[in-house]
Amino acid sequence: MFNTSRRGFLQLSASSAAALTVGASLASLSGCSKVPVANGYKQLRAGDIEFLSALAPVILNKSYPGTLADAAPERLTKALDTLIGTLQEYSRGQLMQLFDVMQVAPIRSVMGAQWGSWSDASAEQIEGFLQDWKTSSLQLKRMGYGSLCKLLTMCWYSQPETFVSTGYPGAPKKIPA
Repeated sequence: MFNTSRRGFLQLSASSAAALTVGASLASLSGCSKVPVANGYKQLRAGDIEFLSALAPVILNKSYPGTLADAAPERLTKALDTLIGTLQEYSRGQLMQLFDVMQVAPIRSVMGAQWGSWSDASAEQIEGFLQDWKTSSLQLKRMGYGSLCKLLTMCWYSQPETFVSTGYPGAPKKIPA
């Protein structure tokens, strides 16, 4: 773990920020952040969609694709795109930096992911990557894990078609006067 003193917290914060900055800088030098958004999207690029689509079945487990079947990947990525568009500029920038880091194989490998593309990764490889981030001694990885899981689950379970799988009956019905 890390030193729980104020100094230890500041050191951890500084080192985490430096690691993300270096990774994102290297990713931006490779041209990741200059890639245009995917057709029909406002925030997500093709590589981001590939990354999130690979993570979704592992994070959402047996509830994915559920009742949406073939429409599930596009519905989820559209919901993610909309949600990312509502984030404050700083938060959106940090998230896009994380996506940049996950697009460059050498940096992705250093961060504990596989070298190959996300679409070629097996569920076991993705599960290993997520567990590594979840249990990492680096707070930056744990925060990245939490952010990715929360984004995917919020966007998935906010769709009315998924309410049945959670037992949520839906929003209260308006009672006529």
